[in-house]
Amino acid sequence: MKKILFAISIIISAKFSFAQVKEGSITYNVTMEGLPPEQAAMMDGSEQKTIFKDKKSRIEFTNAFVNTISVYDGSKLTMLMDQMGQKTYIEMNDEEMKKKSEKGPKSSIEYKDETKKIAGYDCKKAIIKSKDDKGEETVMNVWYSESLPNLSQNSGRGAGGMKDLKGAPLEFEAKQGPFFMKFTATEVSTKSVDESSFKVSTEGYVKRNQTEEGKK
Repeated sequence: MKKILFAISIIISAKFSFAQVKEGSITYNVTMEGLPPEQAAMMDGSEQKTIFKDKKSRIEFTNAFVNTISVYDGSKLTMLMDQMGQKTYIEMNDEEMKKKSEKGPKSSIEYKDETKKIAGYDCKKAIIKSKDDKGEETVMNVWYSESLPNLSQNSGRGAGGMKDLKGAPLEFEAKQGPFFMKFTATEVSTKSVDESSFKVSTEGYVKRNQTEEGKK
């Protein structure tokens, strides 16, 4: 279960920012495989929604087991996690995120010629490989749209090597051992986003330091 939470926290901490589309939202359907039956039941119905405006973003990940909200206000990331009533949060500024990313697993990207359309956008395929400090490899297949530039690379922070991706990921799947996790965009909206979406309260949550977060 710790691996699941760690994978979720890494993915939702990525800041997706879009140049041509200035504001809107992306809704992802999330599926997971390789879990024991009781854990699989808790993860059923997982969904992620990313709301963005210029460089700001709000990413919400929900299912029966965990609710996570990750808000980047342009200079600071605040991530709140409610794990069946156990509420914790972390905060990191741009410099802290950059340093953490530099200490993280090294990754490589292999671009493919394959293409397909996802949520109305033409996407290309990339394969991202990374290894943790124990030598365990994670392979991530990503379908990205160059029509929606991924500017998270400017912050030095990105999920599993996505910070160096040429475009915004609209479908991505990661495999580590028997565990498999897949995100697929089902809707991309360009409706106006209110600034209140990027304000977050930590009331009722216990602060975790970055060392504790890395141990998940």
